[in-house]
Amino acid sequence: MFASSLNTFLTPGGYAGVKATKRVALVLAGCGARDGTEITEAVSAMIALSQAGFSLSLFAPNRDTHHLVNHLNGQDVVGMRRNMLEEANRIGRGQVHAISELHAAEFDALVFSGGFGVAKNLCDYAFRGSAASIFPDVKTCLLSFLDSQKPIAAMCIAPVLLGMLARDRGLKNVRLTTGDGSHKDTIESLHNWGCVQVNCNSGEACIDETHRFVSVPAYMISDASPADVYLCAKVMADSLRKFFA
Repeated sequence: MFASSLNTFLTPGGYAGVKATKRVALVLAGCGARDGTEITEAVSAMIALSQAGFSLSLFAPNRDTHHLVNHLNGQDVVGMRRNMLEEANRIGRGQVHAISELHAAEFDALVFSGGFGVAKNLCDYAFRGSAASIFPDVKTCLLSFLDSQKPIAAMCIAPVLLGMLARDRGLKNVRLTTGDGSHKDTIESLHNWGCVQVNCNSGEACIDETHRFVSVPAYMISDASPADVYLCAKVMADSLRKFFA
């Protein structure tokens, strides 16, 4: 099986003797908080999921980012883009695979790390707000896990993907968090999509047991530290484990 060939590099061999029994697919959106994946969130998720006993495989879309941002000064780099899959492999040590190869039948849960690349590269929420749509390759992935009734977790801004999924599927009263540092437009968007925004802080997760969604705020917490981000990743991983208890 495809998943088995990927799991060798991130299987948590030494974490307190924890044996990997469930398979998780982690989706990245490039590399860099302003135009791709937030690196601290991605690494925290990888560590926390491994510590929780999950066997982990990484994926990203094989297409260019919306744009490229100079992370030193915050300015757009005019005329340049980078491939998300190539950039995500900077985080995944050359072991990230195309999202087109991600099949729900081979995994038990799906996780999305955060970063503005989620809102720019996995969907167009950064530009269209409540009228945004999920890009086809990502939506296909989300729907396959939703229809299989397998848990989906999202960090930071990534819960907007679950909000749009709920809107498109007509799901009501889906509980999601984007943290106490959420912009009012994000909260309004969730409400417009029929979701319930739940304020969560460091080490807190919003668990929607009905729809099997887990969301954590990470850097959407006001003045979040790297330690806060890791605590969010840990509670996310622990919350996913409860679906398999």
